[in-house]
Amino acid sequence: MIEISAEIPFLRTSKLAFLLWDESPGSLETWDWNEGLSIFFQTRRAGELEFRFGPPLWGIPTDTNRIEFPFVSIHNISTNKYLASELSKLGEDKTIYVLIPRALELEARSVFARLEYLWDDKVSFDRITHKFGLTGKTSSVAETVHSNQNGSKKNSVSFPPLEIVGRFSRKKENVLVTAGGIDSELTEGKENLEYEAKEEISPENDSPNHPYDLIESSFSEAETNGKETPKVDKVSEPKPAEVVVSQEDATLDGSSNTKFSLQLKMMGVISFLFALSVGVIIFFASFYFKRSIELQLRANNIRIAEIIGSKVKSDILGVVEKGRQIAITLTTQGLPEAERRLLIKTFFQNDQEFIYLGIFERKENTLIMKREVFNEEELKKSSVTEEDFHNVVNRNRDALAEAFNGQAVLLNSSPGFQEPSFAIAIPTAENGELDNALVMIVKLNKIIGAFSKKGIETTFMVNGYGTALAHPKEDLILAATDLASMPIVKSMLTNASNTGQMSYLDEELGGSYLGSFQKIGFADAGVITIVSEEKAFADVYKSQKTNLYIAGIGLCAALIFVFFFSKTITKPVLQLLSATLEIAKGNFKIGIKPTTQDEVGLLTKYFIDMGQGLEEREKVKNILGSMIDPVVVQEAMVDLAALKRGSETHITAFFSDVASFSTISEQLKSADLAALLNEYLSAMTILLKKHEGVLDKYIGDAIVGIFNAPVPVLDHELKAARASVDMVMKLAELREYWTANNLYSKEAQVMDARIGLNSGPAKVGFMGTDALASYTMMGDTVNLAARLEAAGKDYGVNILITDPIRDSIQGEMVTRYLDLVRVKGKNEPVKIHELIGYRSLIAPGQLEAAEIYESGFNAYLNRDWGKAIQLFTNSEKAKGHKDKSSRMLIERCEEYKLNPPEPSWDGVFTRTHK
Repeated sequence: MIEISAEIPFLRTSKLAFLLWDESPGSLETWDWNEGLSIFFQTRRAGELEFRFGPPLWGIPTDTNRIEFPFVSIHNISTNKYLASELSKLGEDKTIYVLIPRALELEARSVFARLEYLWDDKVSFDRITHKFGLTGKTSSVAETVHSNQNGSKKNSVSFPPLEIVGRFSRKKENVLVTAGGIDSELTEGKENLEYEAKEEISPENDSPNHPYDLIESSFSEAETNGKETPKVDKVSEPKPAEVVVSQEDATLDGSSNTKFSLQLKMMGVISFLFALSVGVIIFFASFYFKRSIELQLRANNIRIAEIIGSKVKSDILGVVEKGRQIAITLTTQGLPEAERRLLIKTFFQNDQEFIYLGIFERKENTLIMKREVFNEEELKKSSVTEEDFHNVVNRNRDALAEAFNGQAVLLNSSPGFQEPSFAIAIPTAENGELDNALVMIVKLNKIIGAFSKKGIETTFMVNGYGTALAHPKEDLILAATDLASMPIVKSMLTNASNTGQMSYLDEELGGSYLGSFQKIGFADAGVITIVSEEKAFADVYKSQKTNLYIAGIGLCAALIFVFFFSKTITKPVLQLLSATLEIAKGNFKIGIKPTTQDEVGLLTKYFIDMGQGLEEREKVKNILGSMIDPVVVQEAMVDLAALKRGSETHITAFFSDVASFSTISEQLKSADLAALLNEYLSAMTILLKKHEGVLDKYIGDAIVGIFNAPVPVLDHELKAARASVDMVMKLAELREYWTANNLYSKEAQVMDARIGLNSGPAKVGFMGTDALASYTMMGDTVNLAARLEAAGKDYGVNILITDPIRDSIQGEMVTRYLDLVRVKGKNEPVKIHELIGYRSLIAPGQLEAAEIYESGFNAYLNRDWGKAIQLFTNSEKAKGHKDKSSRMLIERCEEYKLNPPEPSWDGVFTRTHK
């Protein structure tokens, strides 16, 4: 068994290595099964290609750590995605060794490249195929992924477990270890796992439109070359229940990958504009409607206050006038008492609202009653006593005393009475001087009719102290409530104007009010009219609510209309989005047609043309990919003009050639020669690409490579050296394999290769004509690398390098300073070195031989021929086998001993051939 690939980075942190085996028990016995995880890759064809990770094969230890998974179709995307996801968990930080028969190598590479892409489709599939050595194939996994997703129905799926079998599971005491976790309930005897999947493979998914022929085109190539796919069905295996799986539904919704769909944006914008315009209309309509009503209310309020104030003033002045007449009657001298009583009785009968009149004089700021009369009939009806009237006078003595100053006084006298009443005190004259005061208590009935509740307005009257005199609420009058804290009352009491109005917030009543006042011009009293804005503007608010309902209905209607109308726009756009995503995944057969005659239809037509153009471009790219390094193709797709212009770049030039290939080619048939060459070039090219080299060209058996162009490569000298050493080691493995299996010819089984490396400036770019050109390198750096490759034959070494390479790899590699030469075509001497290998892998004898050789070469340069010959001989002995370089230098020393060189000799050996 032989490893045919270097370790390939796989999924998250795992690595992958492919192993060839000849399907015989003996070939498996040589492998160390303690390393990593093993996968036995098998395939079959049941209408379409299926693969599995099989059970143990013969010839291996039973506790081998291996991964098992039942047969799955390459077109079953959902299961393949699941498999890739689980492999990424199981293989984390491990190396996975894939055992494959020779005929299945291409299929295995293709399957694992597909799993890599399904695990992370953000990575360019060209890079993945390049990594797996599938450069130049014409299919794209992206196309298959998409074509398998469209048109299928989404169902819940259960997948078979991905098992690790071997020592890992035994350590768990026969607990089955799967990627999904540990099932402690599975017993040792439960070997066959049954599973169900509720999906079925859709017939449409079997159509030829599945380019998942990732390289199914190359699968068929392998078959047409006379190598049939081996049938592995005969291998004994546990048979799981029948698997019927379909692809998960991935029907593209244009809005699935966007934050807001075009349809939603249209609906949102139109709805916003509709709501904004209707809202503005409602706002201004309500604003002006409210303003109009407010102006009307203000005018109405002030008018009501003026009318009621005028009437109340008239009533009160009438009361005052009648009171003055009674006062005259009471104070007239010489009027018979009987006549006086009759006049008073007649007065109370005619004006029953009057219930008390008294004339007082002031003595030392005290009211002294001189005469008083009562409405006897009213006293009898209301059970009010004369003492009650005296209490009113005494309680308001200070306020009533203001009448002696010539001012009229108006007070609420209701407390203590069953009915509302008010008291008036006015100055009166006796003996020609204002030395008396007339106090009258009058029922409120006289004026209360003007303050009854009518409509939404509330009208009341207060005196100059803010005390309620008349109000629709009788309890406020009976309690003589102080209303001075009300903003409108406060405004009236502090305002010099007789009329005023204001809007205010009344915390006690709760809410906003519009108030007006009118002073009646008597005793600083005034009439106030207030109205609640909530009630006043009820029609406005009702109108607003109605308008909002209408706007909501209109908006819903508009949304429904826009929803269906927008489909005529968004549907073609979503089709374009779907087609764009397909093209982005590499599927250029988008299958859409223009459905409208507008700009969107025209855009669709041009888009179809663009897809066809891209398809042709992709075909050209794939064709180029089989002829030109994909890195060059990729860069050419970005800026072909720059590559055509070329540039002066510091590169590492790589040349390799097979020794005595002409002899080998003469001994082999054309088919065997092609197989040998393909096997050799494939393995070498994979290593070249692994270390980021770019394939320039194949020249028969020769390989020409470039490092650090057309894309920059960090530490390109070191990577070129690594690639060269790995190639020498890989060729040694191939020779062992060919010898063990007696393949090709004896000369082929000992085939060797020479490599020349040089680093320096070179001209890189497309060279040739406008019609036909290829990407290559030119210059002295390149020529010297080619000369070194040829010189390797004379020195009997595999790899020759120059100083720039040697200086960059000293820490990791072991080199040997071989010679100082002047190659053909160059005048300047060049130090050439043998690149022996990795410092960590070099045997002590090789390292010692290299050091002795370099000491001998220094003696050679110092013309100490005898010492040089001795050291070269010792170097060959330390090496343990024939060293052509040492023999050649010994011959030179012996020649110079016989024929010493000129005194100007500088140690440079001039090569006369390439």
